[in-house]
Amino acid sequence: MYVQHCVCVLFWLCVCAVVTLLSGVLSSDGTVLTVPSGENRAERDPPSPPEVRCWSPSYPFKALCSWPEPPQTQLPIQYIATYSMKGGEIQQCHPYPTSMHPLPSPESSLPGVNGSSPGARWLCVLKGLKLYTSYKLNITGVNHMGSASHLQAFTVEDIVKPDPPVNVTVQVIPGKLRLLVKWAPPPSWSDRTLFPLKYQVRYHWDNKGTPHEITLDPFEDTKKVLPGLSPERSYLVQVCSMELMGLGQSSDWSLPITVTMPAH
Repeated sequence: MYVQHCVCVLFWLCVCAVVTLLSGVLSSDGTVLTVPSGENRAERDPPSPPEVRCWSPSYPFKALCSWPEPPQTQLPIQYIATYSMKGGEIQQCHPYPTSMHPLPSPESSLPGVNGSSPGARWLCVLKGLKLYTSYKLNITGVNHMGSASHLQAFTVEDIVKPDPPVNVTVQVIPGKLRLLVKWAPPPSWSDRTLFPLKYQVRYHWDNKGTPHEITLDPFEDTKKVLPGLSPERSYLVQVCSMELMGLGQSSDWSLPITVTMPAH
């Protein structure tokens, strides 16, 4: 009888141990760390490498790097961001969530997808950049389970992207089937004397349900006359900016302005 009792106790001890291990994770010191109900393995994994995008709206002295906030179901992540030129001192960049602080300038825009809201993102400002100099960027996400890094080499010339022009206006020229488009350079651009900008204008219209679009060749002036327009037709006008020598890429297009031409 005594032997049977011992066997029974051992059996139930083994069952309890298996259940405990299945419901938790064994730590290095042998303690079982329980996982709350509803969590999955992804919630206990190291972070994924951040999907970083960098651009310079203030060429050549400053650049911005941004990446999306990970899903809330993941473990909390801390970010460490550094950049350095070859043989130079490693500089810290202090990431912060854009939900807590505004962008460095009100004109700066974060990247979205097809014009949609970019959602919650982290931002890092790289300062003191030099012309035609190669830099190495390292942005590492760290949580209790490990870390993952995004590594990138760049020159500021590669990532130039001005902000869109501001104060865009579109007016019908009295007595003519023409539009006068005016705008101002993006205030975030650092030095328009040493590093001028050029601009493009595009306008859209529908003709019997068929969309049409014309994009003018780049020019340096901050106004443009659109000739040869049709009476009683509506036109949608936008402007973008780009670095004069064509470095990097052009800005996003300004918000569209719709104007209807008067009857002839």
